[in-house]
Amino acid sequence: MKFSKNWLKEFVDIDLSTEELCDQLTMAGLEVDGYESFQSKLTGKDSIIDLDITPNRGDCFSLLGVAREVAILNNLKLKLPKSQTISSTVDSPTNISVCAMGPKYVGRYIENIDLSLKTPDLIAERLETSDHRLIDPVVDITNYILLELGQPLHAFDHDKLVGDIKVRFAKEAEELTLLDETKISLNKDCLVIADKKGSIAFAGIMGGLDSSVTDSTKSIYLESAYFKPEAIRGKARRFGLQTDASMRFERGVDFNIQELAIERASELLNKSVGGRFGPLQVVTEKKSLPKQNKVSVNISSANRILGANLSKTKVKSYLTGLGLSPQVKKETVNTLIPAWRYDLSIEADLIEELARLEGYNKLPTESLQPLTKKKEVTRSRKVSSFLVSQGYSEVITYSFIDEQDANLENAKKDHLIVSNPISQNMSVMRSSLWPGLINTYASNLNNGEENQKLFEIGSTFRKNKAGLVKEILQVSGLISGKDMDLHWKNKPSSLNFYNLKGDLESLMNHLTKEATFDSGASSFLHPGKSAKIKLGSKAIGEMGVIHPGVMNKKDLKGEVLLFTLDIDKLIQDKNIKYKNFSRYPVTQRDLAFIVDDSELNSKIIKLIKDKAGKELVKINTFDVYQGDNVPKGKKSVAFNLKWQSFSKTLIDEDIDRLVEKIVNSLSKEIKAELRS
Repeated sequence: MKFSKNWLKEFVDIDLSTEELCDQLTMAGLEVDGYESFQSKLTGKDSIIDLDITPNRGDCFSLLGVAREVAILNNLKLKLPKSQTISSTVDSPTNISVCAMGPKYVGRYIENIDLSLKTPDLIAERLETSDHRLIDPVVDITNYILLELGQPLHAFDHDKLVGDIKVRFAKEAEELTLLDETKISLNKDCLVIADKKGSIAFAGIMGGLDSSVTDSTKSIYLESAYFKPEAIRGKARRFGLQTDASMRFERGVDFNIQELAIERASELLNKSVGGRFGPLQVVTEKKSLPKQNKVSVNISSANRILGANLSKTKVKSYLTGLGLSPQVKKETVNTLIPAWRYDLSIEADLIEELARLEGYNKLPTESLQPLTKKKEVTRSRKVSSFLVSQGYSEVITYSFIDEQDANLENAKKDHLIVSNPISQNMSVMRSSLWPGLINTYASNLNNGEENQKLFEIGSTFRKNKAGLVKEILQVSGLISGKDMDLHWKNKPSSLNFYNLKGDLESLMNHLTKEATFDSGASSFLHPGKSAKIKLGSKAIGEMGVIHPGVMNKKDLKGEVLLFTLDIDKLIQDKNIKYKNFSRYPVTQRDLAFIVDDSELNSKIIKLIKDKAGKELVKINTFDVYQGDNVPKGKKSVAFNLKWQSFSKTLIDEDIDRLVEKIVNSLSKEIKAELRS
């Protein structure tokens, strides 16, 4: 929000340089993005300050709100803008009715206005320096009040209204053409302003085109309303709208300020475009207005938390300056929260305000004591560190994804739909990390990065049998391209299934115990180039080449491989036991078997381990061959086996007996033939 320093001075008598003021606001939690000097033709030397307001401080989206902060920080008195009450000279032809979600509506009928007149120079200058486009005196003055008091106003061309005004919910599929000429179809949860004919404004967001003020407008109906934040929140984003009004209503406006705002606007309109004014019409459903919240803060607790020594007098002074009404009883301060501070609801909020007003720079500091790491953090860091050591780069993507991406991974479409998404391409809670990785890969590829090894650790979300949301911490990765940097001396090779499998086996060995790989991965992966990853009989993830159908839908070329693992299942808590090294030598044998082409390597290894005896220390597949001297439909798989005893040196006879058992078992179970 941009505003003039001279304009701010109309609310509070400050004697600070612009730099001092900006530093003070920033230290108080209202970050200043910057400021620039400005020579006003009307008020002389001035500065334009650009303030970055956090979402919780809706009260500071106005000069009045900022002035409150400046007043308390400098122990000054706040001055409200003086507004001259406009006498009623005509009756209002319009009646008002409200509903629970729009419980307060203040309106005024004004006739015989002259829109050929121009916006007053001071108002025009302040609007332009605040990045507001000048339109006409009526709209300009409503924008001026918005900046000054934080209360959105709207003016209807009264001659275009049919009958009385009603605040209500829209009918399903009710259509409305907005001021920007966008035609929208409303839902039943959308709050509207309507006349007898139909909706004339999207309440709290934007007015309708059919009732808008134009150059020919002679009479207006001026609106100053209070809508509950929950009635407005999310509606603007749903329709791709974001207005100054919605930004304020979503965060909550003061429900006591509507009369002041409309009186102030009436005064300025009277001076600029003239007219005859009807009475102020105030319609309120009192039971639906917010209840004034009461919050207590213990002074001793506040001082303990802050490490400060704030007296009762200082605490009361700070809270009074905020517009609160503190009552001190022993060590406890009880106070009613004003209508403009929606962010104050619990004791911690008041303690934060005390810290802010005392000054964060005045609070004592001490080093934080290290905390015991949570298991999840430790596990994630182990996985992350290892993958980085293997040449992977970590990425972080959004937990929300596009529904089309969600459909690629989950064909059942039982997605967790976000009711108020930030945007349409972030409407589903992800059930997999793969869509984010693929989109990151595609973006990198478009920027010329062909060789990629990526991973992400993050939460995925799925429904359990009871229909409740279950959060699962996973690690997923993607590889594609060449397995080494291009160099004239070396011939690069493409990253493939076995590269990824090797990385995962190394990860498993590093973190837990040896994993096995089995068939039956998801439809997202290529059926002939994928595998389930298991620890014992428990599936902990899957890996493989992306299915060609998915590649086509994402318009990707080449071969891209993915993996995913459940972190909780990947790292098992266990007591580590150490044993002495064997003093005896390792004995090894190479065995090659001819087996059916469809036979899984993991199955062969399991059969070998079952018969190789307890002194087998390592088994490694070092060759897979198809070609000459190997029958069609068959393959040759070669293994290196190593044995080591803790009690003796193994001799040939010992190893021969084990090899014979292995050969007989493989011959019987999978009809394997020992290759000579």
